[in-house]
Amino acid sequence: MKFITAQSHCASTADAAQEIISDLLEHTASLPSLLLVYFSALHSSEILQNRLSLAFPDVPMLGCSSCRAVQTGQDEGAPVAVAAFYDSRGAYGVAGSMEPDAHQLLKEAMRRCDRPGELPHMVLLHASPGLEETLLAQIDAELGHSVPVIGGSAADEAVQGQWQLCWSDGAMGEGAALAVLYPDCELAFQFHSGYMPTRNHAVVTEAEGREVISLDGRPAADLYQEWLGISLPNGPILRETTLAPLARVVGAMYEVPYYKLSHPESITKRRGLRLFTRIEQGETLWLMQGSAEGLLQRSLLAARVEPAYGMPSSLEPFGALVVFCAGCRLALSERLDELSLQFRQRLGGIPYVMPFTFGEQGRLPQGEITHGNLMISSVIFCNGERLNDQ
Repeated sequence: MKFITAQSHCASTADAAQEIISDLLEHTASLPSLLLVYFSALHSSEILQNRLSLAFPDVPMLGCSSCRAVQTGQDEGAPVAVAAFYDSRGAYGVAGSMEPDAHQLLKEAMRRCDRPGELPHMVLLHASPGLEETLLAQIDAELGHSVPVIGGSAADEAVQGQWQLCWSDGAMGEGAALAVLYPDCELAFQFHSGYMPTRNHAVVTEAEGREVISLDGRPAADLYQEWLGISLPNGPILRETTLAPLARVVGAMYEVPYYKLSHPESITKRRGLRLFTRIEQGETLWLMQGSAEGLLQRSLLAARVEPAYGMPSSLEPFGALVVFCAGCRLALSERLDELSLQFRQRLGGIPYVMPFTFGEQGRLPQGEITHGNLMISSVIFCNGERLNDQ
């Protein structure tokens, strides 16, 4: 099995697609088994889908827009990047819709790769912001708790609704697409955040969808800014809140709680906090804290394949997909070169693709499938001993 990445800095989407196609064909004349396409929202998902489909007919494709750029470990990052899987003994299926139902998408994706009813080795989900929790619940209901799920929400340059998705049959701005993977290799998953809880917490006394209207009976934004010790005006606050997200306790390991993070993205006219996740009345929100150094070091855990964490020592990574939060990317903006360098070193120089998303999906330590913010969700593809032989 091979995992090859290609990228382009071309300003024209058509030229970027052609450069990537040429690059992939230089490596091998074989058709890929799966294409993962990540790109700045300044590019066109429709053109990318069209050009890549013409060059690689009948190849399953899943694409998602990324905040500003995509990292591949080749250099400082590029506006368009593709990861190509070459796996003659594996199977891959993709399905998408502007009005998605995960039950139907899973069945269609399985049918397309001749694996109807067979549990996939993993599911990769990309959706427009706002659909994630419903789709994840449907995936869990359809597949149970044993199938790994990773993913990320489509992003744009500045939370302006310009995100895009594409898959084998088309492109869209709103909706979802997913891939079912049955690769002929081992998979190592990680799902991490880089934050610690503070003592500040409050109960959600009023909420509406993704807006927390009040905390402990007070306007949510007023209490939140008191916790931070700064004044926050109405409107976008994405950058100001990256190192101080909110979180809910969702479980505990060895009596130590773990959290699902929610990133405040704006303050509403009624001084509510609009988040990138759904919040329910009665939940307790904790103020979390982080630092650029902490984010950098914790993010590197996504590149961890070690016997101490239950992985056979004979595993040899050959490729990786790292879904990285766009908010964390902004917090590390001046250290992106360092981030890329350290990921290359941790992964041993193997190719990887890293989009920057507006929400991340994965499974928490006790198998809970979740949509969170300011997270890193990754899968590392490895050759070596079969895990079920251990």
